[in-house]
Amino acid sequence: MKSTIILCSGGARSGKSEFAEQLALSLTGRKTYVATGQAFDEEMKDRIKKHQERRGTEWDNFEIPLHLHENWEKISAVSDIILIDCLTMFTSNHLFAYGEVNHQEDANRIESIILDEIHLLLQDINNSENKTVIFVTNEIGLGIVPENKLARYFRDISGRVNREVATAADKIYLTISGITIELKSQEVHING
Repeated sequence: MKSTIILCSGGARSGKSEFAEQLALSLTGRKTYVATGQAFDEEMKDRIKKHQERRGTEWDNFEIPLHLHENWEKISAVSDIILIDCLTMFTSNHLFAYGEVNHQEDANRIESIILDEIHLLLQDINNSENKTVIFVTNEIGLGIVPENKLARYFRDISGRVNREVATAADKIYLTISGITIELKSQEVHING
């Protein structure tokens, strides 16, 4: 049976990760949590620790900040339900990993790297059978236009990454202030 892709989006602290986790836990199968966050400072270390404590022991855990496609085989070999949290951190990790972003050409180059990775990952998922992959992302383009160039590049690239995954997704959920609504639903059989 074809794999299922689900996108869970929302603002910061909206409850989207908790919703995605509960959705994954409601399904039958081996569960894997793929965390993309990196702990560069104490605040981020604390965030990661709180996420880990909330998850508990029901998950196999992978910490993969950049190369999701390269690790797909390893992840999918031990998983039926795969939660990737989150695409926003994955995008910012690429921005910092691939050099300074001083010009639009730099942003275009990095965006191309990220989108290539996303396309390959989506292809991997579509070539797999009986997997449910749940992506978590931030919907960051709803506020004011950022005042600095790097933040604008990040916002724009994140929006395009989200669109790519949303286009491929069978289901999309949006969480606002702890309330989740379904935005897209195709007739699919979710494993579990």
